[in-house]
Amino acid sequence: MGELLLAALDYAAQGLPVFPIVPRGKTPAVARGFHAATTNPATIRRFWTDPDRNIGIPTGAPSGLWVLDIDGDKGEASLHSLEAKHGPMPKTRVVFTKRGRHVWFAYPGAIPSSAGRIGDALDIRADGGYVVAPPSIHQSGHIYAFEDSRTPLAAAPVWLIVAARIKPMQSMSEAPIAVTRPFGSANSRAYGQAALRDEIAILAATPRGSRNDALNRAAFNLFRLVAGGELTEGEVVESLRQACLANGLAQDDGWNGVRATIQSARTAGSQHPRSRGAS
Repeated sequence: MGELLLAALDYAAQGLPVFPIVPRGKTPAVARGFHAATTNPATIRRFWTDPDRNIGIPTGAPSGLWVLDIDGDKGEASLHSLEAKHGPMPKTRVVFTKRGRHVWFAYPGAIPSSAGRIGDALDIRADGGYVVAPPSIHQSGHIYAFEDSRTPLAAAPVWLIVAARIKPMQSMSEAPIAVTRPFGSANSRAYGQAALRDEIAILAATPRGSRNDALNRAAFNLFRLVAGGELTEGEVVESLRQACLANGLAQDDGWNGVRATIQSARTAGSQHPRSRGAS
């Protein structure tokens, strides 16, 4: 048996489904693509009748792993900037690619695949995606290789999971509530945006049983800042919405319940304006 077939069988023995990719490429070699991934040894042997086929592993729920794809120096610079703000990455399994690294994490559920969402030259391979696995061969001849294949998959830091799950904030046209001070100074924006990031990160990572209380608390705190002129109502509403998608509250309780909680907190928070330098 060829090295790639042996590796594919070894992945399957570890519970990781595999599917064939064209030799020295990244395109699936079977019609169903990553949906054809399997741990069945007989099927895998049929898939690798061509011993030069590369190995693909579906990311997300099928394999229990997801991947941060760091593309070259630009990706490393983006990741360094994120780590400087939020903290370092844990030690986990790493694959060296032709231009960069694939960082493998244990799958926490519900992470969409995306390109450039969390940073320039940083892509996510998760739900609906797949990754090329060692010892596959790049078209250049580079061999994908683990830094250490024995390293267990670590849980990604909360800030990375939140960044992968939440879309970039979009402004919304909302009816404004009264503000008590002018909006728009640089210091005001920095203060408000930092508070928004912190509140949304906590809410997005809140588990079942505490999510509605967390939504009420976050919305109340953020609408105080809206009333104080530190944030716009539109960005707060959209960020809360995305956090409730990320933590599953919107799916479990429905949007009517989410909207009711946000509206109640909006009413209460607007009566207690908060701004930089005030309590």
